[in-house]
Amino acid sequence: MKFNEKLVLNSYLLSLLGVDSFEELAKDLKSSQLEELDESDNSLFYHQLSNNISVKRKISNDKLQMYDENIVRHTKDIGRDIKWKYFQYLSLLFIEIYLDKYFESKAQLLEDLNSYLREFNTDIDSNEKLVRYDETELNKLALYNATGSGKTLLLHINILQFNHYAKGKIKINKTVLITPNEGLSNQHLEEFQASNIDAEIFSKEGKGLFESNAIEIIEITKLGEDTSGDGKTVSVDSFEDNNLVFIDEGHRGAKGEIWKTNRDKLSKNGFAFEYSATFAQAINSATGVKKKNLENEYTKAIIFDYSYKYFYNDGYGKDYSILNLSEDSDDIKQTYLTASLLSFYQQMKIYESSKVILKPYLIEKPLMVFVGSSVNAVRKSSGKDVSDVVDVLLFIDGFIKSKTESIANIEKILSFDSGLKTTKGVDIFENKFSFLENIKLNASQLFDDMLNLIFNASNGVLHIENLKGIDGEIALRIGENEYFGIINVGDSDKLAKICEANGMNVASRDFSSSLFKTINDTTSNLNILVGSKKFSEGWSSWRVSTMGLMNIGKKEGSQIIQLFGRGVRLKGYDFCLKRSRAIRGKELERKYQAVETLNIFGLKADYMKA
Repeated sequence: MKFNEKLVLNSYLLSLLGVDSFEELAKDLKSSQLEELDESDNSLFYHQLSNNISVKRKISNDKLQMYDENIVRHTKDIGRDIKWKYFQYLSLLFIEIYLDKYFESKAQLLEDLNSYLREFNTDIDSNEKLVRYDETELNKLALYNATGSGKTLLLHINILQFNHYAKGKIKINKTVLITPNEGLSNQHLEEFQASNIDAEIFSKEGKGLFESNAIEIIEITKLGEDTSGDGKTVSVDSFEDNNLVFIDEGHRGAKGEIWKTNRDKLSKNGFAFEYSATFAQAINSATGVKKKNLENEYTKAIIFDYSYKYFYNDGYGKDYSILNLSEDSDDIKQTYLTASLLSFYQQMKIYESSKVILKPYLIEKPLMVFVGSSVNAVRKSSGKDVSDVVDVLLFIDGFIKSKTESIANIEKILSFDSGLKTTKGVDIFENKFSFLENIKLNASQLFDDMLNLIFNASNGVLHIENLKGIDGEIALRIGENEYFGIINVGDSDKLAKICEANGMNVASRDFSSSLFKTINDTTSNLNILVGSKKFSEGWSSWRVSTMGLMNIGKKEGSQIIQLFGRGVRLKGYDFCLKRSRAIRGKELERKYQAVETLNIFGLKADYMKA
């Protein structure tokens, strides 16, 4: 059986609502009209659920109304004018039901779960049967929700839900949010502030850890067995073991590293919530007994499954096109990367020429992202040290300097004579550039316009500037023109030396503020972002429209799914999160021209791996 078919806790909650599958529960809840409240401040989701009479449903209408009132009240408390999508509402409803049962009678919940599990196991092969629940397993819940589906806001409501049910029934020492890195910690701090929730970043020197009631945000790497002398880590035991713990990117450490041991200690006699879009991929990458143990643990902890297949099939997020490069000869790579740049240019051209039409759809200015498996991992090529990032920079440098060759490549790509064909013998770029065909510019004119639109220049050579004073940032510009790109790395000095050894123009410049942090500004002229797979966590942008993956993504796994999630985020019409074709019919009819533009635009993320 597939991992998602073994989610017994999720199946148990579905059974309480009288259905056998998520699809059966969701089919009557997807209308955006149900996102409103009635005159009594009950959600229309509640009315739809309560009107759906089923002899199998074990939750009374009175209980459904109580849960709904709790969800509405908590939502108002964070003050963010949220209209929950149906899957977000159901996530919160499942948590309500579980916490109500957990704090009413843990013993009864344990009996009910094991009774359901016995029946559930009858459909599973003997070697895959799940082990019965132990009482110690009841204090952890996991939400398996797609990237871009609003896990951060769900987390905020989950805090309020837990505090509501736990009041006077359990002693909680601290509320702790564990993140994988500093960037994500800072992102969460900003989100907590927007939701009027008191939170602070962990500091060993600060008093907050031991005296404040604020939520403590700490990276998993700062939790250790012992407190370090440098003040950067703290002993897990300092927190005691009766904490309310929230774990973002819950798949990190799921394979059984010391990280998982440390985070589990914190909630041993408390409670834990985990969130990830990639539980299945993380567990499937484990092996042997470890994999079996993790599967047994998480199939009994995942309370809600709205993984990417549901998210995409419901019309949420951008559409996408994935193109993989199986050969990596210099000629093929040059053609492929030129086509990737041309695809991005097409997106920018549509955006620039259609801002008024696109405005209601909340489309952000396109951004091209190149991601390498390791920014500074050096290998030999033609006798020189290169890395994934250096490969990209050499391409950009060559594209700009070798105008004649670049124009020739553009010409053959647009005439579907790239030499790259599908298994059916069709050029892989056929029908990919219909918008460019319609604007009637020749290859030479397109090249000049690409320099202007993507690289903020009319001519010149690539300049690579190591920004001193800004940790790990290298800026890219053509000549003395405005910066068009930024490289975000761990060791910018090392990368600068590799670039210099490859004959590129490298300099250092004193800089007072981060360029990387300005990417999401509406006035940003940065069009290209280059970095390592660190972008899979701790960074969020609505702009990503084209993504190049270099030497990663050879098989499904947590990192590739996380990276994919960076590219498919979409605000959508009236912040509906949906692609154009999924928007309500009357809006499409009114804006036919806009829809046609969006269909050409494609909202596509073109992926490559060299």
